[in-house]
Amino acid sequence: MGARKPEDTRSFALCAHGGAGKTSFAEAMLFDNGNITRMGSVENGNTVSDFQSEEQKRNISISTSLMTFERKGKTFYVLDAPGYADFTGEMSAAIRVADTAVILVSAVGGIEVQTSRAWEYASHHNAPVAFVISKMDRENADFDKVLEDIKSQFSQNALPVFLPIGSADKFSGVTDVLKGEDSDAKEALIEAAVEMDDELMEKYLEGETIAEADIERTLKKAIAAKRIMPVFATSSTMNIGVNEFMDFVADYFPSPVDIGAIEAFDGDNKVMVEPKLDAPFSALCFKVMADAFVGKLSFIRVYSGKLSSEGTNIYNVNKGEEERISSFKLMTGKDGKDVKEVIAGDIVAIPKLQSAKVGHTLATKGGFSAKFPHIEFPKPVYSVAVIAKTRADEDKLGNAISKILEEDRSLTFEKNAETRDNVLSGMGDMHIDIVLAKMKERYGVDLDTKTPQVPYRETIRKMSEAQGKHKKQSGGHGQYGDVYIRYRPLERGAGFEFIDSVVGGAVPRNFIPAVEKGLREYMVAGPLAGFPVVDFSAELYYGSYHDVVSSEMSFKLATRLSFKKGIMDANPVLLEPVMDVEVTVPERFMGDVMGDFNSRRGRIMGMEGHGKLQVVKAQCPLAEMFRYAIILRSMTSGEGTFSMEYSHYEEVPGDIAKKVIAAHKKEDEDEE
Repeated sequence: MGARKPEDTRSFALCAHGGAGKTSFAEAMLFDNGNITRMGSVENGNTVSDFQSEEQKRNISISTSLMTFERKGKTFYVLDAPGYADFTGEMSAAIRVADTAVILVSAVGGIEVQTSRAWEYASHHNAPVAFVISKMDRENADFDKVLEDIKSQFSQNALPVFLPIGSADKFSGVTDVLKGEDSDAKEALIEAAVEMDDELMEKYLEGETIAEADIERTLKKAIAAKRIMPVFATSSTMNIGVNEFMDFVADYFPSPVDIGAIEAFDGDNKVMVEPKLDAPFSALCFKVMADAFVGKLSFIRVYSGKLSSEGTNIYNVNKGEEERISSFKLMTGKDGKDVKEVIAGDIVAIPKLQSAKVGHTLATKGGFSAKFPHIEFPKPVYSVAVIAKTRADEDKLGNAISKILEEDRSLTFEKNAETRDNVLSGMGDMHIDIVLAKMKERYGVDLDTKTPQVPYRETIRKMSEAQGKHKKQSGGHGQYGDVYIRYRPLERGAGFEFIDSVVGGAVPRNFIPAVEKGLREYMVAGPLAGFPVVDFSAELYYGSYHDVVSSEMSFKLATRLSFKKGIMDANPVLLEPVMDVEVTVPERFMGDVMGDFNSRRGRIMGMEGHGKLQVVKAQCPLAEMFRYAIILRSMTSGEGTFSMEYSHYEEVPGDIAKKVIAAHKKEDEDEE
């Protein structure tokens, strides 16, 4: 590839709502650039970027793929990110490491939920943005309408740099706005560009002709500064507008040098990392992938310096570990080309790097000690409990899960001590289905699933007092313990409080810790339905003992008798976790969403408008939310997304509590 410079790098993330034609656009770029001799299609499962078996089976992108090629003396790094809500974490990571976010919008479908999500991620990372209005050859394609929607919902800085010639079956080409005849579009573009230079702006306002070289120079600055968000018109299937897009990228998209320094942190101290070759080497691992032939591949974005693969160690700043590297790979889909050196701006894969995980900062030991901020991933919204089908599956489960979690940071796995469920959580049922398929295909682990149990709690609503006396005199060593405990409800979330009010030695001091220990052990499984008892105080205020046969165990057993009776006498109730939920949907689905929450015992807390989208804020019991990802997708034709997180516990309505208690008692009986 010759001597390379950061100035000659162009990296961008291709983002869109699922079905907008993003992967086809990437395929057309590779074809037009001569990297492939025949265009594949998503439907046939033979595109370069959708190479995983599950992607080919389902005809969708599920993982970000990287394509690397040369164009007009520039190195392109194209990150094709998934467009479906279940894989939105991949989109976030791709935008984080790319220098520009390229958001595709269908000329037919217009702005959709994941289009807005891509815009939000780009705004969050302050990334320059370009828009590609795709599928201009389709029936009902409307460039002007989509452009107007982009301007009104996202930014007035979205300005066309190419305009379509015709549309639908009459779409025959594109015209370069800057090189075309004077028009409103050309005037808007030049005006936005020259605003980057005060002297040029003065000339422009005075009616002087601006030199083409000056316009080009300021246009590039304006795109890097988000003052201009270039808009393109394309059709991948007809291969129109693709070459023009790539040439524009080479000429005008920002390089790492144009983006400038980025933040890292050395402890509490902010460090600005500049994309200079003579700076210490630094990089961020943003993706880990298991390759059937190479093994583990760690994808990195280099932010400063350069590094050779020959006899070199790489240092993981987060873990304080160093390991040797064998090569760097310039990836195009599943294929990699070895390169001996990487420089600032490069996006490459490193094979068999054991220590690196997503979000880790990589450097050379002693050269760079700061850490780049972690990559943010959305919180899971859909959970299943997984059950190994055989003992062999159970033995392999831990290793398989750890490898899958390394690869997919929007996935979590928890062994719930209360419910004894192994809970696998992700972004939706499709996400979980694909993870389970991967585990079976790669690691031979076959799993069944069920709805996870709700981690209910028990608490009390009134004060009670209960004696607990444990007395055993016949057979062997005698036992005696006697306690009087007063139980009081505490405010929600207060937990447990033990109060020692014993006076006059009614319970010897050395036995009082046994009472508290007994309470803490027994409150894990309450007398109502076996759930943990919370938010109460237990005051030990009286008791009796025997000089010879009293012991710690005697007092623990006495405490158990008091606890069971005392809690049952204190009007026990069942508590359930309640979640804060935010649902983002097009306005036309608002009534359905709100009505559905009412049917789920939910409460609407508020609403906010975001362009044509509405955000519904609600609180809803977790018990009603396990299948909500599926319900929302069905209710909104796939256009709705949501997030949720734990809020608080509150009392379960009596009729529902009776069913829960009965079900758990039956479960206990069946186990016996």
